[in-house]
Formats: sequence, structure tokens, C-alpha cells
Amino acid sequence: MTAVVLAVGAYLATGWPVAAPITAVAVLGLPRLFGRTAGSVSIERVEAVATWTEMLQSTMAASAGLGQAIVSTAPLSPLSIRPDTVRLATRLGAGMHPRDALELFADELGCDSADRVVCALQLASTARAQRLGDLLAALADSTRDEVSQQLRIETSRASVRSGVRTVVVFSVAFAVLLSLVARTYLEPFGTPQGQVVLVAVAGLYGAGLTLMVSLARPPAAVRLLGTQVVER
Repeated sequence: MTAVVLAVGAYLATGWPVAAPITAVAVLGLPRLFGRTAGSVSIERVEAVATWTEMLQSTMAASAGLGQAIVSTAPLSPLSIRPDTVRLATRLGAGMHPRDALELFADELGCDSADRVVCALQLASTARAQRLGDLLAALADSTRDEVSQQLRIETSRASVRSGVRTVVVFSVAFAVLLSLVARTYLEPFGTPQGQVVLVAVAGLYGAGLTLMVSLARPPAAVRLLGTQVVER
């Protein structure tokens, strides 16, 4: 609704037919372009996996088996992964083979850090794994280190996103200023040829912003488990 109102307002203010679709696309696209990044979501999920791994290790240290530890910790796991851990516990309680249940769990999480934990749990479910608690503790520590590294990387990427936002603000402010104090300068854009040029300029501008924001997005993680790995 906001996009429609602003698009109509842009058309009435300028009299340019292409102003409406350009404004609508900008209103709908900019929030997605500058919204919460995959990097910040990934950090939250990796930290949740580390916390749950520590919970598993502590529960197993109290002489609980692997299945019992998963069922006991699932309702207490961090909120970002709780639905996934609860589904895992439900599948185990329903009698699904642990290896298959853990495979589905890894696929649902879609997190390379979780893959390492799941590999250790699968090994423990199919063979008598010695010192699994020590292994889980080591995995939790390495995952915590990964979170610290990702936080530093995300901080550096934030400066790139901030620069892109500054470019957008100054560009919009400059266009508004021109429309207020130098309308004669913009009159050529009101012609049919000018409208075509305006569409081309807006498209190039949007493509440039998208490429700039893509520099601040993390690359796809290398997975160890999941359907994507099987397909490759």
C-alpha cells in the first residue's frame, strides 16, 4: 500500500509516467536490499548450535545416552533452532533411525557448523564412540571461535552497507533538491526520449546498488551434509 501511495505521489509531483513504477520498485526493493543480512542470521544460528552442543555434552556427562540427551535438551535449546531440535526429538521418539533423523535435522538447519556436530552424533549413533562428550566440548569451543571470527567479518561488511546507504540518501536528496530549485534542468526527462533515458539510468543505478550490497554478503558455506551435498 505504501508503495502504491508513493508511486502515485511521484507521478503527480513530476508528471512523468515512469516515475510511478520506478518509485514502487524502489520502495519495495530497498528494504529487502538493506534488510537483515544472511551473515547476521548465520551468526545467530551458529551461536545457537554451540549452545545446544554444550547442553548435549553436559547432559551426556550426567550418564545420559545420546537419544535421551537430545530429547532432554530439545525443549531447552536456543529459540532460533528450537523448532528443529524439537522435531529431531519427536522423530527419535517416534522410532526413526537416529542416522536418518539426524540427516533431516542437518538439512533443516542448513548450517555448516551444525553439520560437524551432526557428523559426530551420527558416528555415536552407529558405533560405540569413545569420549563423545570430549568431542562435543571441542566442537562447541571451535564453534564459539567461529562465531567470534564471523562477528569481526560482519563488522567490516557493515561499513560497506553503511556506505551504500549514504550513497542512496545523498542521491535521493540531490534528486529532490533538483526538483525543487532547478525544475528546468529536469524538463528534458519529461519527453518520451527522456523517459526512456530515465528508465535506463534507474536500472543502472539499481544494478550498481545491488552489486555494491552483494560485496557485503557472505559467500555460501561449504556443507558436509544435506540434500544439496548429495545432489552435487
